[in-house]
Amino acid sequence: MGWQTLVDWAHQPEVVAGLLLAVVVLTVWNLFLAWRWAKFNRRWKLLLTHTEGGSLEHTLYETLRRVALMEETLKAHGNHLQQLQSQTNQCLQHVGLVRYDAFPDMGGQQSFALALLNEHGDGVVLSGIHSRQEMRVYAKPIQKRTSPIGLSEEEQQALRRASS
Repeated sequence: MGWQTLVDWAHQPEVVAGLLLAVVVLTVWNLFLAWRWAKFNRRWKLLLTHTEGGSLEHTLYETLRRVALMEETLKAHGNHLQQLQSQTNQCLQHVGLVRYDAFPDMGGQQSFALALLNEHGDGVVLSGIHSRQEMRVYAKPIQKRTSPIGLSEEEQQALRRASS
């Protein structure tokens, strides 16, 4: 194919129209890409500029510093929570109360047996015996849900209620 053949081919109206159409399409495509590039550049500059005038790098460093500070605070709170949990196991958490009539001629169930236990089953049983003339209160130690001192039926019942 010679040079003259190529020139003759290029002067045909269909070829000129096709090339002109290709130039128009490529120009429109180029304008579209330029518009997208300008839009991207605006968004990129906005991203890199902090609202207070700082840079994105400054914002990231500040965020990382805050995250590290929160991690330290969270760890401290976790340690404090474990400490409180170990203290809570020693606190009185279980209560059992039984009210009863200590004497057949007394009504109103004014006498009581009160068991107070911690998580390990240690604590005390308080008994209050009410009569017409006086009220007596007794305390008996409890270790692992048992007492070295004998318990009355009401005290044992209060201990069972506190243990369940």
